[in-house]
Amino acid sequence: MSDDLTALTARQLLERIEDALGELLRRGIVRSRNAPLGDVAERIVWLARGGTLEPNSTKSHDVTTVAGARIQVKARIMTGNGGKFSQFRSFDFTSAIFLTFDPATLDIAYAGELTSDEVTGHGSKSGWTNATTLTGGRVKGLGVDVTDEMRAAYARLDEVAPAD
Repeated sequence: MSDDLTALTARQLLERIEDALGELLRRGIVRSRNAPLGDVAERIVWLARGGTLEPNSTKSHDVTTVAGARIQVKARIMTGNGGKFSQFRSFDFTSAIFLTFDPATLDIAYAGELTSDEVTGHGSKSGWTNATTLTGGRVKGLGVDVTDEMRAAYARLDEVAPAD
């Protein structure tokens, strides 16, 4: 294995990260595989929808489209439908796009888009954390399937990023 990472595509780099995270998980050093996944998912949605990829500190959404839609992005590596996406604590977004990635291939297994009302109306609420969560199965049963659109954007992952 070469240590020169500069010639690798973003997808090849992600595969190496997944291999490393898998071994760290096996050793009990980390508890999940989701380290860089959120940033990658946000970039995929930005590539698909255009507009502005918001700074990490932006509350309630990750991408603002040219038309002004505010999109919150959630991502998980999961098999099946039982995994939970990270929590929502604010709902000032137009829609949320949920991406699930296959743990073996890192392909997008499913992507769904829900309105803010669908998230608040169908998510599980926790009074203790004042947050709402959704499972992969719940997301698949609601909203609009945008898998093909997100897969096409994922294929363009190596395109130049927006200026920070």
